[in-house]
Amino acid sequence: MSKTAYMRGLQVFISDIRACQNKEQEQRRVEKELAKIRAKFGEDKALSGYDRRKYIWKLLYIYMLGFDIDFGHKQACDLIPMPKYSDKQVGYMACSLLLQENDEFLRLAINAIHMDLTSRNEAFQALALSFVGNIGGAEMAEALTLDVLKLLTSGASRPLIKKRASLCLLRLLRKTPPDAPLLVSADTFSPTMGALLEERDLGLLLCSVTLLHGVVQRSGTSGYETCQGRVIKILERLVRERERIPPEYLYYGIPSPWLQARCLRALQLFPPPDSASERKTLHDVLQNIIAVTSSEAAKNANPNKANALNAILFEALALALHHAAAASAAVADSTSDKATLDSCLSLLGKYLAGKDANAKYLALDSLARLASAMPEVMQAARGYQDTVMASLKDPDVSIRRRALDLLFTMCDASSAPQVVSELLKYLVTADFGVREELVLKIAILAEKYAPSMQWYMDVVLQLLERSGDFVSDEIWHRAVQMVTNNPAMQEYAARNVAEALKRGAAHESMVCTAAYILGEYGRLIRAEVPPAEQFRLLFAAFPAASPPTKGLLMTALLKIYLLDPSNATLSREVRDLFERYKRFMDAELQQRATEYLALASNPAAASNYILPMPAWTIRESSLMKRLQGEEGTMGAADSAPSSSAADMPSTHASANPAPLLSVPMPSGPGAAPAATDLLSMDSDSIAAGSAPAAPPPSNGTATAPAALPPHKGPVDLLSDLFGDIVTTSSATTAAPQPPHTAALAAAATPVSAAPPTLSGGFASIPPAPAAVAGAPAAAVHGAYPGSAPAGFPAMLPPTTGLYPPVPFAAAAATNPFATNPFASPVQPQPPPPAVPAAVTQAAATFPAPNPSADPFGDSHFAVPPVARPTVTAPPPALVDLPRPVGDVDAWFSALILKERGILYEDQYLQVGLQFQYARGSGTVVLYLGNKHMAAQLTSVALVVAVPSPGVQVSIAPVPVVLEIKQQVQVPLTLVCLAAFTAAPVLSLSYAVGGAPALTGFQLRLPIAMHKFMTPEAHIPKEVFFDHWRHALPQCKAQEMVDRGASGPLSSESVQSLMRLLHLGVEHGYLDPSPHNEAGTAYWGCGPAEAQRTVICCCRVEGNPQNRAQFRVTVVSEQPELATAVHSLLVAQIRAAPASQ
Repeated sequence: MSKTAYMRGLQVFISDIRACQNKEQEQRRVEKELAKIRAKFGEDKALSGYDRRKYIWKLLYIYMLGFDIDFGHKQACDLIPMPKYSDKQVGYMACSLLLQENDEFLRLAINAIHMDLTSRNEAFQALALSFVGNIGGAEMAEALTLDVLKLLTSGASRPLIKKRASLCLLRLLRKTPPDAPLLVSADTFSPTMGALLEERDLGLLLCSVTLLHGVVQRSGTSGYETCQGRVIKILERLVRERERIPPEYLYYGIPSPWLQARCLRALQLFPPPDSASERKTLHDVLQNIIAVTSSEAAKNANPNKANALNAILFEALALALHHAAAASAAVADSTSDKATLDSCLSLLGKYLAGKDANAKYLALDSLARLASAMPEVMQAARGYQDTVMASLKDPDVSIRRRALDLLFTMCDASSAPQVVSELLKYLVTADFGVREELVLKIAILAEKYAPSMQWYMDVVLQLLERSGDFVSDEIWHRAVQMVTNNPAMQEYAARNVAEALKRGAAHESMVCTAAYILGEYGRLIRAEVPPAEQFRLLFAAFPAASPPTKGLLMTALLKIYLLDPSNATLSREVRDLFERYKRFMDAELQQRATEYLALASNPAAASNYILPMPAWTIRESSLMKRLQGEEGTMGAADSAPSSSAADMPSTHASANPAPLLSVPMPSGPGAAPAATDLLSMDSDSIAAGSAPAAPPPSNGTATAPAALPPHKGPVDLLSDLFGDIVTTSSATTAAPQPPHTAALAAAATPVSAAPPTLSGGFASIPPAPAAVAGAPAAAVHGAYPGSAPAGFPAMLPPTTGLYPPVPFAAAAATNPFATNPFASPVQPQPPPPAVPAAVTQAAATFPAPNPSADPFGDSHFAVPPVARPTVTAPPPALVDLPRPVGDVDAWFSALILKERGILYEDQYLQVGLQFQYARGSGTVVLYLGNKHMAAQLTSVALVVAVPSPGVQVSIAPVPVVLEIKQQVQVPLTLVCLAAFTAAPVLSLSYAVGGAPALTGFQLRLPIAMHKFMTPEAHIPKEVFFDHWRHALPQCKAQEMVDRGASGPLSSESVQSLMRLLHLGVEHGYLDPSPHNEAGTAYWGCGPAEAQRTVICCCRVEGNPQNRAQFRVTVVSEQPELATAVHSLLVAQIRAAPASQ
């Protein structure tokens, strides 16, 4: 490194970087240097050692500045085998910074590292050990472990090498796969470990104890028992022989605090010593540390020294408590161990009530870890309950978390009401990062130690009201299970749920709970809350609910309607709801609405089939299993036999003697059959005597359907192009299956007759009577919304979708700006074509589609069931010509400002599109979907018909054939090469069943120059104004916009419009005027290695008198960019709806 100071080129480069005035100048200088280095490495002639080192040092400096380095790795690896130390030093340092442990380039260096480890040059050995100890991986562990062991056991190695070898060996042992045998066995390595612990050098001892700790953690203490006594001697030497410790190992007068803490932590892995002398020595050392260190830490004001003392002290406390727990388990409690335990607990309580945040955190953490294992610690911790509760209000979030853990651990049946009440108060002000965990623990405590069902229900309702967004499905599922299994609780629960809805509770979990309880037990409070009012309370939450919740609400509203079918107003509202959702694009809700409408048409018959829910089967609480999974403590409980822990009496010392979950389940002929677990309970916990799970039914088999797995696919990319009732594609999947599905599955039918199921995986309902059978037929599953019946807002994009509503205060006044000579009227766009009026309904229903097959959420592209083979009808000789189901130009205009949506669609084919842009480049994914129900699409071709000179478009191979209901993805790669005004045009062709249908249809790609911009809201002001002032006339586009009768536009709306064009905006940053907005972005063009960056600056000045007149100015070094952004922004400001 010493010669690095004389590298003139490196010095000049660093000086240039330091002289840069802003980030843009620095980036340009770095890119220039990277291009130069890349060119030098690519030349045929060999570089000298000096030049190679110089360029690698420059790459390292650029990497330290935060830039990505994607080349030079091989050149750095080539320096490692060099014979000179200066070359090796640069190579090792560069590889340790630029490469990861699994990088393929490291394979090139393994042999050179082996040569350095086996050489006699101590400097080479040190470099190699340091490198392997930093980034060594599994391959190095397999190849180099023996070499490192030889250095560690060699008598010729100095402490300098042995220290590095110890830590390097520890790294290699940790990177050895768990199933691979360790090259370090206790039989052969224990003597070496003992010899290392006999060294006098404290630095080597620290590395050796660290290695011992890692080895024992990996392979256990068997074979290393002799090392325990040597570690105790090291600890005794540090505590009792302070005056003999070298001064370089004294930290604020403390003898090597890191070594003391490491020794104490390593001893925690061993059981108490068998030798009485060693046990007495360790006891005396611990008493000395606890007494002396605690007194010094209490009176010391230096935070660094106090932290070191506390680190030693808390490790000593942990070791003392560990030995006390071992002695208690062995029933060999001695007076000394009891005294040590009492002094430790007293000291922890003292730190718990102190003001030192670090000490308080460590005290809370120690008590939380040991309370569940030691009754003495648990009893002592309960004495500090008030102090722990006060810690929930500590400013430090880590202390609040540990206090929550300790409070949860030490809670019992007697203290549960007080603890839960305090946690509910804390829930209102808790950080969002801890609320989900806090809600889960409150729910578990309420369920485990509930003194009464009323108290439990009150706690759950408070959770749902105060933090409904953080309440998981398991919590409200468990609540409705408890209500269902306790008849005396049902009326109380229904009344309180109705009161909560009246107070305005509208969280999703609260709505689900209310829908289930009011749907099942609203009849019990109909005198206090009439069915019409119950309907109103639930229906108020319907528009904002998610699709699974809407399905649950539909079931509840139908049941509430059956309580009072003679109410004309209620009947009309229920029918209107089901009528509207008969044409909903989601298959499940569509079928549910159709079937429920048929049932609502004959209330007398429907009441015989819509029956109350039966009691649930007792199973292990999913809440406790979830908490165990989060804490990483799930053990044998997961693999237990079918009788779960919840079926057995509680053995917890402080558990409620009459747990709420021990309510006996009904049995006999009237009992409900074992169905799918709708509350996410342990599906393996099947009651004794129940039949084993049946094999999956074939298509058409009359059995209750299983719950669908949770949908992990992308959301519906077309949801913003349809009407107000279009939702995400996850609508067809509700995981776990909510209780509303089982509400219909519980219909009482004769035992001998298996209840048939409705198609699509919905609730099981017996065949409808003749009066119901005459109702409208169910809609075809997966009916495409583009061909919806009349009244369905299918493909018409909402005009207000781009402009969020914002507050506005109007003030009419005259225009203070000058008349704009360049203003031009905006031509009105033709309206989109009308939506088709009707759609043919199929005579039979189909299975529910698989939404994961289509990222756009369209059920046309679901995979057909295997049990039902598809029979393709022979294609007709002639087919109807394709007709777009919407306005292609309108779709193109919408995608200019959006990142995903429909590009083209007819009765046979759908083409969806999704963008992802970076500066100067982009990726487009086209989704080609065959909508035809009986024929393939063949001869599919998609090529660039009219290229754009400024955009390079590369199309991946397009499948020639699209099977029935198949959807494929076709990636496109875009590179902006120069300014452009016309978008590239694609040519689309296909045939239907072999008959030509569409030939050479031209589709414009919705690509504009602003798509390749990256917003920059915090550009340096001097850079912005420098570009603004020095812009040439042809680089500036300006226009006055008078909205006239369109109304005013608020600042928030203007900011939203600018962000749509990828402009970074922050109100008041660049323009201090409250009526103006200014923003910038970086536009890039050219290949990545030689990309040109251009700044685009924009300013929108609003008339403060009426906010209906604006002056729009866009400045850019690229005139075409300024014109394009200006034109789009002016058009959006003219067309935007008035702010309210």
